[in-house]
Amino acid sequence: MAPNDRDPVDPADTPSPLPPEMPRSLTILRDEDAPPVRAAPWREVRVAFLVPTTSTDAASGVRHLLDEPELHFSPGLRQGTLALMPRRSALLRVVLEWEWSVEAASFSVNSFEPEPFTSDERDALEAWLRATARRLQLFEGALTRAVARVDHDVVRGIDTSSPESSLAGAAAVARVAGAVTSASGPDESRPGGARAADLATAGPAATTMRTATLGTRLASPAHGAPHPVVDVTLPDASDPGWEVFVDATSRQTLGYRRTLDDDGSAYAFSYLVADDVDDVTPDDLVDWHDQHIQRQLLVEDARQAYVHLLAGLEPPVSVQYTV
Repeated sequence: MAPNDRDPVDPADTPSPLPPEMPRSLTILRDEDAPPVRAAPWREVRVAFLVPTTSTDAASGVRHLLDEPELHFSPGLRQGTLALMPRRSALLRVVLEWEWSVEAASFSVNSFEPEPFTSDERDALEAWLRATARRLQLFEGALTRAVARVDHDVVRGIDTSSPESSLAGAAAVARVAGAVTSASGPDESRPGGARAADLATAGPAATTMRTATLGTRLASPAHGAPHPVVDVTLPDASDPGWEVFVDATSRQTLGYRRTLDDDGSAYAFSYLVADDVDDVTPDDLVDWHDQHIQRQLLVEDARQAYVHLLAGLEPPVSVQYTV
């Protein structure tokens, strides 16, 4: 048997109960599950973001200290983190962490080198990261909406995504971003009760357009497909092992994916077609889940690219793939 051949397992032999109203299923052993093999070829996409003009030269004072930097932003109402990997070949990390207020953030440099930066260089890095943290906190809503827009466009086959190109899908993007925002609380609940700024309405004098080139294995929707775009959702956040496939346009439930485990260790995945759906096969569900994984990777790449641009850096090399 070829390494990537699927080895169906009879669901009746598994300890996890399967809904009896969904008889069409396929179970794949974890060791036989190989999404990279099934993924679509690379697509190169260009995405544009609105950034405040204050970002343009924000990193000019520290750019000479950075060699292909990676800047990661973990937001949160209570706690946030900016982690900078300034040099590709060095075991070096610069971190800004805060709880509730960026003004009370702590700055640290973690390195095997005794003194990787001079005192003046440390001060410049700290000042830049603090200014970046304030900007990211202020435009966090714009960041969420922009990344949702990139996801919306690319999954629908658009290879050049910009704020102007997505007007037709603006309502869908707003719904996605609104769901994320509502899950983290209203704007008024943020420190100081301030409402987050919106780059889309800031005006041309306050903003500029920057672009990034990303690579993805997301396939463009097949012409004439009955379900060209399918979302994979978690109906119960406390049970990540149970996922639902939903048509992105009609919101029809198409099927389910269940992680089968033994004492918490996953050993197989069952794909179940909903009993009222007659134009979907278990293989379709497998392919859609592979695309879901690639979609998550694209979202992370787009998000990191936008964080870099808001910080005054060029998009990271790690997400600029070539075909």
